[in-house]
This record gives sequence, C-alpha cells and structure tokens, in this order.
Amino acid sequence: MGSCLSILYKTKSINRRKIKDRNILSNTMAGHQDQTLVANNLTNLNTKREFHNKKQTTYWLPKDDEEQRRLTGQHFAIKNLYEGNVLPSITEALDFEKGINILDAGCGSAAWIMDMVQEYPNCTYHGCDIDDNTYKNIDVKQFIFSIGDITQRLPYEDSTFDFVHMRFFIAALREEDEWPAAINEAIRVTKPGGMIQMTEFNLQLPADPSNLFYKTMSACIDLSKSKGQNPHIGAELEKMLSRYSNIKIVQSDSRSCDMSSGTLTAKMFIWDCLEGIKGVQPVIGPKLGINTMDELDDFIVKYKHDLETKESTFYLNSVAVQKL
Repeated sequence: MGSCLSILYKTKSINRRKIKDRNILSNTMAGHQDQTLVANNLTNLNTKREFHNKKQTTYWLPKDDEEQRRLTGQHFAIKNLYEGNVLPSITEALDFEKGINILDAGCGSAAWIMDMVQEYPNCTYHGCDIDDNTYKNIDVKQFIFSIGDITQRLPYEDSTFDFVHMRFFIAALREEDEWPAAINEAIRVTKPGGMIQMTEFNLQLPADPSNLFYKTMSACIDLSKSKGQNPHIGAELEKMLSRYSNIKIVQSDSRSCDMSSGTLTAKMFIWDCLEGIKGVQPVIGPKLGINTMDELDDFIVKYKHDLETKESTFYLNSVAVQKL
C-alpha cells in the first residue's frame, strides 16, 4: 500500500483534504491486517491468494487483503481519470452538500465510500457486498454495511436511496441473467427522481500482439467469456439501460487511459495492472506461462516495461440514469 500511495499522492500540490483522504484510507486498510491471510511462503502460487467460494458467484478476482489494497489504488486511478467520484449530471440533480442517502452496491474495499465521506460528510452511506470480512474494522459514523447480493433481493425497502453507485461488476455478473437482475434491483431500491451511476471497463486488445498487455487482456477476455460474462460490458451500458422504461439516461462519459503516456493517471493504472496480475495469476497464470514465483517476478518486470513503452489502453464508460 505504501508504494501505491507514494505514487497516488505525488502531485504538484497536496491540499489538506487530500491528506485527510490518505489518512482515512490508510487507517481503513490497516484495519484489514488482523484478518486471516492465506499463507504466502509456498512455492505453488495457486495456493497463495484467497478467493470467494460461494457457489452462486462467478467472480474470479481475489478477496484478500492484497486485493483490497489494489482496489483502493484502483479507486484513485478511476477518480483521477474522471476528475471526481460522481458524474456532473448527478451532483447537479442531487443535494450532496445538504445530505442524501447513498448505496454503494458491491462496495469492495469501501474506498469509494471512504473518499466520498470526506467530500460529502452530511450524506449517509450504505455499502453492500457478498462478503463482510473487509468491513469489520471500518468505523465511520456515516457508513452502514450489509451483506447483500445485487443479483438477489437486497436488504433494503423499495425506493430507499437517492443515489445508487455501481461499478466493476465486469468480473462478477453473467450477461444473460445476472446483469438484468442487478439493474432491476438497483432501480427497485432507488427513489423516484433518484440517480444511478454505473461504471464499467470495456476490455480491448492493443494492436501489438507481442505486448504482454495484449496477452494478459486476451487471457482475461477468454476467462470472462467462459464464465458467461461480457468483457466489453462497458460499451454495452447504454444499450442495456435503454431497455428499461422506468429510467432515463442523462449522461454517458467514455474515457480511456494509455498507460504508455507517462501521465500520473497512467502510472496509477500501471500500478493497478502489476498488482492485478499477482491476484489473477491463479486463474490465468498458466496461460501466461506463470507457474512459479520466479516466473511471476520475471513476468512483472517485462509487463511493466511493455505497459510503459507500448500502447496499452484501458477503456471505461460511466453512465448516469434517473429513475422516473
């Protein structure tokens, strides 16, 4: 986490709010340290990371402390790319300064919520996820956590929230049945006139097949498809959401980051990629020729070089809808 934050906060000017953000998030991540970790002194890398074992989920990313740190770093990369946590159409429609009721569905490391608490302390924040061991030591008065699966009925009444935030279900939801269920559930718990923001990746291959980013993305895309997921779901958001007569799309914002550009955002995403490959090694490592720690170390060195020197672009789309 320290190496991540040294990159994340190396900007020309650091104001007091950013320093507070860093302290809050550092304390949040420190709270994970007393959780049970998977042993990390084994030669077989496939035994090193901890994954969800719930039968109903197709989620293929880890759930351990290392992954929570990566998700926190990724949060700041996305925030930097979009120049904020919430799309302008939503901040214009809802009074965040006065205080509203917010749900972060699939809240992961809770980094988005912890960051939002600093920016809008008068709001009430609810987070739900399929696993609770990330949240046991988070103590923020504005934050309430509940176990919940967005593909099932969430533990909230109809029309509860002014704003529902959802992102990065690309590696969690099957396209045919779970995405429609998740959208319906998000709509159900949103108040009429309330807003929903969805942000997803659109995984695309770079032009150069010798680029290790090409090989990594290819492996991720194949795995996603094998689980019935859509690796290009970010590009499909507007099409999916336009099918629902009880919401209207008010904003769509597609952005991209070429990690070879040398920008601060690019460096953030490179860190995310390098940490990410450690997490997904148990599921895609064999396709990349990674079966030992030495092979992983060698891959990371070459991967970093390719990300920094060859066109390697992440594509994202963020969509805001209003419930009618």
